[in-house]
Amino acid sequence: MADHYLQFSESLDNLSDEEHDWLQTKLEPVYVFGDQEYAEHEVPEHLSTADSSWCGYRAFRDLSDDDIDDEPGFQFDFCENRDLGRYLWLYAEEGGHPDRVAHLVQKFLRQFRPRECWSLTYAGTCSKPRLGEFSGGARFVTADRIQALDAYDFVDQCRADFLSRPTSNSPS
Repeated sequence: MADHYLQFSESLDNLSDEEHDWLQTKLEPVYVFGDQEYAEHEVPEHLSTADSSWCGYRAFRDLSDDDIDDEPGFQFDFCENRDLGRYLWLYAEEGGHPDRVAHLVQKFLRQFRPRECWSLTYAGTCSKPRLGEFSGGARFVTADRIQALDAYDFVDQCRADFLSRPTSNSPS
């Protein structure tokens, strides 16, 4: 049996204190009861988390229930170094959801950096060299738009374009 991986590693660099705090808040798991939202450690004793109407990471409350589960779809760490300043490292070692990362980053750009852009590239790999089981893609994010490129879709479109061209019997 083969293992499949979707891996990426990108960062949001040079975070101000306000940006850092905002991201920490957005990446906090919450439970929702009616119109009241509680962080995981703030749920009152008289409420059971099993009875919440919604739970997940705050950044994804606006996604449809079909698009969300108990995990953010990526790992993250707040880090600091001389070159990148304080930054948020967004990564997936085995499996991740580039669209969720793009969703979070778009919210961040809208809030703090509306004239900037950000990108993420990812690799879809397989632990065995099986035919057709390797891929990749990218997300390009601005405050107004998320563009997606998937290697399978790209190749399928190129193949369709190629097959739809008129054929010519004369050599070029």
